[in-house]
Amino acid sequence: MNPTTVAHLRLSALRRSHPAYDFARGKDDSGQECWQATLRVEITQHMREAGLKEVVQRADYVSLLDALSRQEAILYRFRGSYLALRPRQQAI
Repeated sequence: MNPTTVAHLRLSALRRSHPAYDFARGKDDSGQECWQATLRVEITQHMREAGLKEVVQRADYVSLLDALSRQEAILYRFRGSYLALRPRQQAI
């Protein structure tokens, strides 16, 4: 499989396994490839203080998964809270 096909399969898997996030693969401001996860819920002040971020961006798929697992551990603590959905964003 070529790299683009692999990237699309990975994006599809991310979208299925992490429905609270929107995912995109593209280029950052410096022109380097990046992977981005954007949280689809509004973040409260308590969530922000706990370390939750609206956008997680990394240079590759593996580092994004690592960062995302830490973010989901924080988000899990707020599972009983009301979470207001934000509209889906466009790809980067």
